[in-house]
Amino acid sequence: MGRVCRFAQPVVFCVVSLPWLGLSIPAVLTLSSALLGQTSQAVVHLPTDWSHHHLVFSKPASPEQLRRVQQDPRYWQQLSRRSQATLPEAELDGALTSELQSGSKTSYASKKHTKRDWSEDMGSGATVGAGQYPGFQVGSSGSCSDFVVFNTSLLGASGQASIIAYNNVYSGCVTKPSVYWAYNTGGTISTSVTFSADGSQLAFVQDQGGVATLVLLTWASSGGSATAPTTPTSETIGSYRGCTAPCMTTINLNGSPTDTYSAPFYDFSGSDTLYVGDDAGYLHQFTGVFEGTTPAETTTAPWPVQVGEAKLSSPVYDPTSGNVFVTLSYTAGNNGGKLSAVCAASTCAGVSNGHNPVTIGTVTSSGPLGPDTTGVCSNGTSGMGIALRLDGPIVDPVAGMVYAFLGNDGNGNSAVYQFPTTVNSTEFSYQDCGTESTIGGGSTTGVPVFAGSFDNLYFTSSGSSPSGNLYVCGNTAGDATLYQVGITTNTMALSGTSVLALSTAGTTCSPVTEVYDGTNDWIFLSVESHSNQASPVNCPTTTGCLMNFSVPTTSGGALPTGTAVKPLWASGGSSGIVADTPAGSEIYYSGLKNRGCGTTGTGGCAVQVSESGLN
Repeated sequence: MGRVCRFAQPVVFCVVSLPWLGLSIPAVLTLSSALLGQTSQAVVHLPTDWSHHHLVFSKPASPEQLRRVQQDPRYWQQLSRRSQATLPEAELDGALTSELQSGSKTSYASKKHTKRDWSEDMGSGATVGAGQYPGFQVGSSGSCSDFVVFNTSLLGASGQASIIAYNNVYSGCVTKPSVYWAYNTGGTISTSVTFSADGSQLAFVQDQGGVATLVLLTWASSGGSATAPTTPTSETIGSYRGCTAPCMTTINLNGSPTDTYSAPFYDFSGSDTLYVGDDAGYLHQFTGVFEGTTPAETTTAPWPVQVGEAKLSSPVYDPTSGNVFVTLSYTAGNNGGKLSAVCAASTCAGVSNGHNPVTIGTVTSSGPLGPDTTGVCSNGTSGMGIALRLDGPIVDPVAGMVYAFLGNDGNGNSAVYQFPTTVNSTEFSYQDCGTESTIGGGSTTGVPVFAGSFDNLYFTSSGSSPSGNLYVCGNTAGDATLYQVGITTNTMALSGTSVLALSTAGTTCSPVTEVYDGTNDWIFLSVESHSNQASPVNCPTTTGCLMNFSVPTTSGGALPTGTAVKPLWASGGSSGIVADTPAGSEIYYSGLKNRGCGTTGTGGCAVQVSESGLN
């Protein structure tokens, strides 16, 4: 859930205490009207989507660092989520009003209703997808208008929705969640969606006739169902901006590639720019996405930029360094298995990466991080020739670090890699190998490691050199195992600490999601199969399991010795997991395989689980 702020001028004031910076006045986030795409008195509700898990912010150590990161609404959304007390609505009318005083309005969280669980059938085979996330958006008229969006990974048709949103998701609204809208967009959406700043539009990539196509969608509360979706009006690019919702426009990615893993990343810092990768190894840039007169792909040199010759992950733009970070999946031989930085702004230009001068479009790639015979990073040949997916990286612009996750480093280890976000000849340079932390054995069958998550210790530690822990599921060669990887003053430990075995044989885990509720620090994840039914994990079945753990809130605290609350059956595992409130009272995900979805049928389920449902 994001802050709710009102705008009477092109400046947003959100009340927040930042005592470590010596700030005793409301922190000020200055956003241009072009960035917000809003008119006077507009209300902006920041969303939660996949990008909030991959662009994260440790605590700024100086007003200058704060100035840089506060231009991205994801920073304010994270600050809101991590604060036990929510900020009041803020309204600016030429000057600060009494409404800016802390506690002068009832917090949004206090308006929530009693929580409950639900599971909705989206169609046979429907799923958000492994490593992909649903999106959550705070509504404009109270908590019953909050809504959560699920792509289905099914071909849209008159009898099947390709994307569905549910509202009335809390028990005090109606007897069960309502379909807010369900659309047949004419393609298959198999990667995560991203929101505009005000939540009125979505961007996503769909396969349309074998070609990856960027879709911009303006939604309306139009109802429908998974089996009776509405078809939005299809508009030309030039007429989309003024269209009557629901409406959409499509732009084929240049070169007509496919896209298996890469979700679009939107830059909120004012450029109205979006980045997405493809299966041929190209990074694409789109401008005028949510606010410009005419959305378009940039096709003048150097765009699209060829990063490599393998499938790209979801990209992450770092507004501080000006680089877009993206990984290439490993295919065969020495192809792929790398982290790359693509210079996308003047901020990163004008230096040498140790191989070439850096200009906009310059690609600086690490050495091969996976199976390799070149010896650049001294990796071996374990897993050689077996395709291996690399998840999107995690970027922390404040700490100046980026993290990549790998199922086999070539020496038979699962691993996390840490690199600086600054590209030059001494930091992140050409064929850099970064710092490796091993997390158990490495898969020779293509089992990936999905992104982990930092704990509250990391996010609240002092200075711009954070200390804390990264929790990640590793040991892809055997029993899927939860690991704690220590971070000490921005330096990653060379090996992770095994916490618990989550499965009884090799399987894939979901990404890790962390939620701090002001007292407890929770992590959520799932395994796809071979779920560990024995104590202390206690999964109810062997065919997929969602579980959570309470991790230490003090440095050196005891690691969890079992699941915090009862695990749940998640058929075939789960997609990525999103939470809806600062206290994480509800989480949302989809299963990866069919199962009974409450009373709504048997198929791919959209799921809400509350804290009360887990206890």
